[in-house]
Amino acid sequence: MNRREFESAISRAASEEDRLAYFGALLSRESGLGNRLIVVGGSAIEIYLTAEVYASQDIDIVGTKAAIAPILSKWGFIEEVGRSRRSYWVKAGLGQVDLVGPRDRSGLSPRPWPTPFGEVMLAAVEYLIVRRLMRAAREHSPDLFRQAQVLAIRYRRELDWEYIRGMAKSENVLPLYEQLRERTQDKR
Repeated sequence: MNRREFESAISRAASEEDRLAYFGALLSRESGLGNRLIVVGGSAIEIYLTAEVYASQDIDIVGTKAAIAPILSKWGFIEEVGRSRRSYWVKAGLGQVDLVGPRDRSGLSPRPWPTPFGEVMLAAVEYLIVRRLMRAAREHSPDLFRQAQVLAIRYRRELDWEYIRGMAKSENVLPLYEQLRERTQDKR
């Protein structure tokens, strides 16, 4: 897929979260990584919750740089090196791609998300919830806790609460987990 075809495909997205999902599916397909390419972090949260609820500032991708970089370059992304010597890929109108590593370390299977261009794999909701609780505690941020809460409410019937509790305990955010659990219980 050349740059023009990529830009045409992305332009069909009806929303920001669709644009992110389309991007992930196209990159997964073109790089040959398939389900080993995973959208993580705030980007995955944006797709799960919609951009109206949460908008990410970049596109976080788990995957092999050697497979991804040539595709990004072909699509018109420019590699920039940040202050921390990390590479980011930037394209006007699409934002910044952050290649966060070659594999997902959450211990949970990513979730497939359908798009017209095939599936894109998203980080497990449970892992995203725990990461938000950790940041909420570290940054004393009610907004980050609220993001964890919205994720937990939206997906509560599908969540592995034992995983969330275990990770919250090991990350020293068990009180926030307990608060989250209380606020997301079905009250039927």
